[in-house]
Amino acid sequence: MIDRYLLMKPSIRGIFEWGVFILGGYLADFYFHILFLPFKIFFTVFGITLFICGMLIHWLSHKEHKQAHMKVEHIEKIVTGGIYSKIRHPGYLGLILAYFGLSFLFINMIPVVIAIVLSTLYIVTALKEEEYLINKFGKDYEEYMRRVRWRFIPKIF
Repeated sequence: MIDRYLLMKPSIRGIFEWGVFILGGYLADFYFHILFLPFKIFFTVFGITLFICGMLIHWLSHKEHKQAHMKVEHIEKIVTGGIYSKIRHPGYLGLILAYFGLSFLFINMIPVVIAIVLSTLYIVTALKEEEYLINKFGKDYEEYMRRVRWRFIPKIF
């Protein structure tokens, strides 16, 4: 079941995830006032910055990879230019940063937990997609993986 969810069409999955995130954030704000993060101004500025950076990275990934919102089995070629020459999953990195940015804007721990869960799903999705892309493109994708060693953050992960 988790495999089916992970390989779902990204635009459908995104609607569900953003809905859960926003709803969870508002419910946390309404019901769980005791779980507020300290330093409200810091987390607000940090959250806005993280959200903007995440959405910019996500936009750059889609500018370079026109098929990024398609199911992985419909991808016709390996995209290796632009931001994809530095990391293999910039779209997911952008969404992870955006989710954490929004979670800090809610100033509540529950959206942070939701962001952690969604980030974990994106990491698992990236691993599953890489398995599929190796099977589909073979040595071409393996060569891309050798050239671009980092999945999300250069020199770290």
